[in-house]
Amino acid sequence: MDELLLSVRDATVGWGDVRLCAGITFDLHAGEYLSVVGPAGCGKSALIASILGVEPLKAGEIRYEGGLTRADIGCLPQENDLRGAATVREIVLAGIVGHTRHLFVGKQEKELAADAMERMGLTALAKRRFGDLSGGQRQKALLARALCGAKRLLLLDEPMKGLDAYAKDEMYNEIARIRDEGTVAIVIVDRDAVDGTVLHLSDDTMLFCGPVEEYVESVPGRLYFAGRTI
Repeated sequence: MDELLLSVRDATVGWGDVRLCAGITFDLHAGEYLSVVGPAGCGKSALIASILGVEPLKAGEIRYEGGLTRADIGCLPQENDLRGAATVREIVLAGIVGHTRHLFVGKQEKELAADAMERMGLTALAKRRFGDLSGGQRQKALLARALCGAKRLLLLDEPMKGLDAYAKDEMYNEIARIRDEGTVAIVIVDRDAVDGTVLHLSDDTMLFCGPVEEYVESVPGRLYFAGRTI
């Protein structure tokens, strides 16, 4: 079995004093693809924030295993407060600077950012202002930034939000490519990218956690979550 990276036990997630979903229990292993699904407001984004350590659990525990640290985790959040004046290169480099103890960007960091931009098809846009990009280009830049920080775990919170059909297809292809490489585990909140292991949350408790094949058979009426497999 692949190395254990994350252990979540009887966790209750929420925002501030508001409790959302309880009883969340699962393990995440190296290279695993975990699909998080459920209705709006059930705590999917709160779970991502708790895994990152930026929103405390209301109960239970989340343990990093196998030497995993926050510095090994890259994240593409659902919301961001990035200013449009920054260039694409600066946005991507921020994914590295945020994981180091210094602000100096050396040759190695620049090469890592350049590689991330190249794989996302952003090299020609490196000097463009982030705010001047299309929605799909901005999401690609944010994914490149997340990749710079994702040494072992990549968290994607509704990465297709606000994209048109063409941009969504491009993002699905990029995420599928990352997944196929098998070098990082992926936790994704997106009902159209359901595959691998499915974690289904409800408005008050975890409903299911297991392989997508078992999920499709055991949760009738929820097949729309498996509308697209990558």
